[in-house]
Amino acid sequence: MRAALRLLRPCMGPGVYHRENAEVRDAARPLTPMRDAAILPQALRQLQARTDGKNDGAFARYLYGVLRQEQRAARRQLRPGELRAAVRRLRALKRRIEGLPASRLDRAVPSSGLKRTYKSGRNALASVTLQATDEHLHEWRKQVTYLANQLECISPPDSKRFAARLERFRRLARHLGDDHDLAVLNRKILQISKLPNAAPANAVRQYQAAQELASRVARRREALQSKAFRLGQRLYARRPRRIAASWSQFLSA
Repeated sequence: MRAALRLLRPCMGPGVYHRENAEVRDAARPLTPMRDAAILPQALRQLQARTDGKNDGAFARYLYGVLRQEQRAARRQLRPGELRAAVRRLRALKRRIEGLPASRLDRAVPSSGLKRTYKSGRNALASVTLQATDEHLHEWRKQVTYLANQLECISPPDSKRFAARLERFRRLARHLGDDHDLAVLNRKILQISKLPNAAPANAVRQYQAAQELASRVARRREALQSKAFRLGQRLYARRPRRIAASWSQFLSA
């Protein structure tokens, strides 16, 4: 929804756009803890399956149990009233968008919105190239996801060429999303390894098990980031002005 709003930004003006964007962001906020809690057990299982985690031992089993407990707790904390309030806010937003006059909707030029998002993603890639911090990678992931969603919004159903480009951006978003989930998992590993009742009881063995798991996370993240960099360099090689002109010509046709 936020990606679509970015395409409609010229119809709204900066002030209205920022207000509506904040509405969608705030409506999603109650779901964020639930999403994070749900993804971590999956990320741990996928890591074990990919790296043959048969020798993880008691610490990995304990970690998985704690993550599942946190997932159940996050689900219990999700209040029906919060969800109903979010639905009301989104329905009101929908009515406001539907009420935009045709004269203002005519200001929407999809290639202009794509150019803005593409440029933000290109700048985020430059920041990651200089310093691949979790924060820079997270920002790049968001911008890639916005662009993939926007391309999906306007994707012609009968264009294989456009569908192939969309799939490449989706694949880049998946690489960066998996890397982000592992970054969160790594912080959780270090946090849980310090709990006094963590298994195994022997503090030295517990520390070693946590470090081994963290090392496997780091190796997997290195592989994902390498794939993301190679793909990102290709997808963001062209200047924003040229890519916007190409998309504008394609959409006009």
